[in-house]
Amino acid sequence: MRFQNKVAVVTGGASGIGRAVALRLAQ
Repeated sequence: MRFQNKVAVVTGGASGIGRAVALRLAQ
C-alpha cells in the first residue's frame, strides 16, 4: 500500500542500508 515509501527506499538504497530495508519490505 505504501509504494511511495518503497520507491523512496529503493531509490536511496543503492548503497546498502536501503537494500536491507527493501529486503525487509519484500519479506
